[in-house]
Amino acid sequence: MSTAQRYAKAGSAAWAGLWGNMLLALCKGIMGWLSGSKALLADAFRTAADAAEAAAAVSRQRTERQRSAAKAGTETAALDFKGEMATTILMSVILLIVGLEIGISAIRDLSDGVHESPRWTALIVIGASLIAQQLFLPSRDRMSALCCSLSALIGTGGAIIGRWLSVPELYYMDPAAALAIAAIIMYGGFRMATGSVKGAGGKHAEEENANEMMQLVQRVEGVITVQSLKAKEHGHYVVAEIVISVNPRITVLEGQEIAKRVKQLVMKRFIHVTDVSIFVEPYDPGYPYKSNHDPNQEQMPTLLQ
Repeated sequence: MSTAQRYAKAGSAAWAGLWGNMLLALCKGIMGWLSGSKALLADAFRTAADAAEAAAAVSRQRTERQRSAAKAGTETAALDFKGEMATTILMSVILLIVGLEIGISAIRDLSDGVHESPRWTALIVIGASLIAQQLFLPSRDRMSALCCSLSALIGTGGAIIGRWLSVPELYYMDPAAALAIAAIIMYGGFRMATGSVKGAGGKHAEEENANEMMQLVQRVEGVITVQSLKAKEHGHYVVAEIVISVNPRITVLEGQEIAKRVKQLVMKRFIHVTDVSIFVEPYDPGYPYKSNHDPNQEQMPTLLQ
């Protein structure tokens, strides 16, 4: 799969997440208001946050594609990183404010007393949306989305059962579920804010995957050492940056060919990687040159066959 195809696939997933979550949030909000379910309304705000995150992912993807096409330098990359971090901080603040407002409203309902339960239509909407988002609209934080929807399902369902059994005390389960969802939303905003403050513009790949990728690159003929390897997640796709050392006596064309081989191998082996930027550096001549295949190749004019 080519880089363009990978970007197209990632873009389709991002746009699907954006429009799907927007429609789902709208449906939840309308039905939550009509049915009188506080938990469903709270879950609607959480889904709207997923839609906002999908919109940010679309924006980041467009920026990354422009950088890749233009071969942007360090200054441009730094500006893009600052922009991504500012967007992340803004989203975290919005999540904290929304979660706080939902929590205050739920506490007010609990203190004033709950005298009726939501309508049964809220339960159907929650169940249908739970299935839809788990099968077709995977969230970046899947566990958080699942916990919010299950809380809404349990809270609304408990309140409706309370009406069927004539147990008014169970009516409190609906605003209590909204309070739990508010806590989950605020925790997500706090975690996002602390992550951005630490400079995590994206979520780094798992250590075992990074080590496996480094070992794979190290085995490519012509690569002497892997100076650095960074794999960063941007929304629905992963971008890797690799700095390799090659024999300083080979030509620029040969160095580019080695980099091309590394990129093709990495993208073939790791299908979740959308793009790979390879930076070729000459091996430090202060140390004895060693090939990763044959130590007797030192005097050979080229490493390419």
